[in-house]
Amino acid sequence: MNCMCSFSAFFAALIPYMILAFDGSQAAIATDTLFPGQSISGSETLVSKNGVFELGFFSPDPGDTRLYLAIQYKNLAAIHPVRFRLGDRVPVTRFPNVTLRLVAGTLQIEELGSVLWNSSSEEDGSASVAAVLHNNGNFVVRDPTSHSKVIWQSFDHPADALLPGARLGFDMVSRANISLTVYRDPYNCTLMIDQSRKMGFVMFIDGLHGHEHLGTFPDWMFTYEEGSLVRLNDPGNPNDLEFLRLRVGHVSLLRWIDNATITGWQPLWSYPSSCKISAFYCGAFGVCTSAGTCGCIDGYQPSDTNEWKLGHFVSGCSRITPSNCRDGISTDLFILSGNLQELPDQPKDTRAETSQDCEATCLSNCQCVAYSYDHSECKIWYEKLLNLTSANNMLQAKIYIRIGTSHGKRLRHIQLVILVIGSISVALLIMLVLIWVYNRSSRQTEVEGFLAVYSYAQLKRATRNFSDKLGEGGFGSVFRGTIAGSTDVAVKKLNGLGHRDRDKNFRAEVQTLGMIQHTNLVRLLGFCTEGTRRLLVYEYMPNGSLDSHLFPERSILSWHLRHRIAIGIAKGLAYLHEECRHCIIHCDIKPENILLNAELCPKIADFGMAKLLGRDFNAALTTLRGTIGYLAPEWVSGEAINHKADVYSFGIVLLELISGRRTAGNTRLGGDGNVRELDVTCRVACWCIQDDEIHRPSMGQVVRMLEGVVDTELPPIPSSFQHLVDGDDSGIYPAEG
Repeated sequence: MNCMCSFSAFFAALIPYMILAFDGSQAAIATDTLFPGQSISGSETLVSKNGVFELGFFSPDPGDTRLYLAIQYKNLAAIHPVRFRLGDRVPVTRFPNVTLRLVAGTLQIEELGSVLWNSSSEEDGSASVAAVLHNNGNFVVRDPTSHSKVIWQSFDHPADALLPGARLGFDMVSRANISLTVYRDPYNCTLMIDQSRKMGFVMFIDGLHGHEHLGTFPDWMFTYEEGSLVRLNDPGNPNDLEFLRLRVGHVSLLRWIDNATITGWQPLWSYPSSCKISAFYCGAFGVCTSAGTCGCIDGYQPSDTNEWKLGHFVSGCSRITPSNCRDGISTDLFILSGNLQELPDQPKDTRAETSQDCEATCLSNCQCVAYSYDHSECKIWYEKLLNLTSANNMLQAKIYIRIGTSHGKRLRHIQLVILVIGSISVALLIMLVLIWVYNRSSRQTEVEGFLAVYSYAQLKRATRNFSDKLGEGGFGSVFRGTIAGSTDVAVKKLNGLGHRDRDKNFRAEVQTLGMIQHTNLVRLLGFCTEGTRRLLVYEYMPNGSLDSHLFPERSILSWHLRHRIAIGIAKGLAYLHEECRHCIIHCDIKPENILLNAELCPKIADFGMAKLLGRDFNAALTTLRGTIGYLAPEWVSGEAINHKADVYSFGIVLLELISGRRTAGNTRLGGDGNVRELDVTCRVACWCIQDDEIHRPSMGQVVRMLEGVVDTELPPIPSSFQHLVDGDDSGIYPAEG
């Protein structure tokens, strides 16, 4: 009975698993419906009327001979063999003898006369009850004569994936808490809605202390329903295939991409957006680097290069050379990994007198992938290594990784060659260094301090000849690109910086900006100074700029999210003004320069432009800024500019966050807002836009006021802002430029 109960949750398999059929030749029956007494068995499948979905018995992972009842995208099964583990459930082992049957309103899985699973404990003996695979991928048992009576449906029992139209959260009617769960030995990971926060969720990883992460779904992805239920929205284009997938420590919304350059599932949204929160993000044998990107441990390479190019890493890494081990007899070797911060999770302690004994124990078991020996303690890891982080200091964990024989022979051969040519290596190295120094500006990437130096040719290739433009402004144009094979970046081509005599100063300023890092500042990754060309390489922000989310009529940000964005912007400016070695004035704060990452965390962009260009760009103010609605009065009057000019611009942005419009107009919060927070935020905004900079608070004070740490007094209404409210066109601050 316990076995059957645990298998009940398994019908989460009736979800969009893109898996290959067991033998690649599933036999579809000419219907999408099971009627009482009917069944499908063996290789037979049900197919939805639109031909998109297929239900049958499939294998979940490569090399796994066990079968599970599941749904897959029919037309993708043979195109892209991406297999998703269905969970640690009771499997079907005898493929020709397994049957899915509809009996008295209940679905049953039978194998050799034994019932392995029932869909419901309550039977409905009506002859009209049928089970239908709908066009949206939901498998529903219902009475066709009473469409409102749903006896059972797969959308209410997800495992580790969710199709558009399915829900998560607490259902007040059924009293069930619908969540996602994935089983990947030795970890279980569960994602459930946090009832205390709108669109909030919590992710638990069993077996690991402190692995509980709080996240928030973006408003465009889910629709908030009664109670704490959220429903996954349909994609904007009905031809797009999308679904939400949970992996250990990682959840993402995926869309099928198939074009001339690449084919696979691309993440539209992910949590976390990098592996720094959860290194499970990089998959088995994947390593989270100090830069927040994924790599592979020594002797391994990406398992699915297409998936890695698309920015998804859950397939992890696999051996460059396969293991040569059978029945405990192996010619494999071990190499010392020198790039891990700490030992992997979940080792098995084994008795061993020496390091050689520990190695022999691992070598004799074909499932052993690594071992560690320290002070008579032998630790063994089996099948896979997960949650790995690269070392960022001299204290590196000592672990020996198992590799294939041919790879080991190649390493020995390299060592022998190095030994033979040792007498001439020093001279050769000097020659190579001289050539490298001579050609480095145009032919190689180097690292100067905290930044990478790129050639123009490299950035041209990375952006596909600057073909994917993200935006354009007074400073230049921004293009999307990919570096290091899989890292998305934004490349900015600067205008008006082509004077060779500025090269030294430009590089010095860029080096300074490279050391400026903050959660709410877009990170500068590298630059190019080749000839008269000046380019900057930034981290890529998948959710674009704030204005694209704030101003469109159909896209309304919740007050909770707006307030969080306001605090984030304030913290970023406070860092520039008060925490850097030298105060950096942004000079161009506006929604277009506030970018949002995958979790909609705000990051200030172009914060180095004023420092790079200097104060002499004042003459081209209108061209550079695009709109002067955010400029402090001292800009127009020609007075000296200090950090309080940014405070004024932030105040205007704060008013737009409150109103949802450009500097004026009725609010569009739709009743969604915290009255106290709104009152404080309005007061802070009015303090920030005071005409006299002396009366404006510092950004540090702004942060403390927004967070409620200090009280915010009622400010006077600035005269310039009063002109805006009254519609006085004679003022110098138009609502829109």
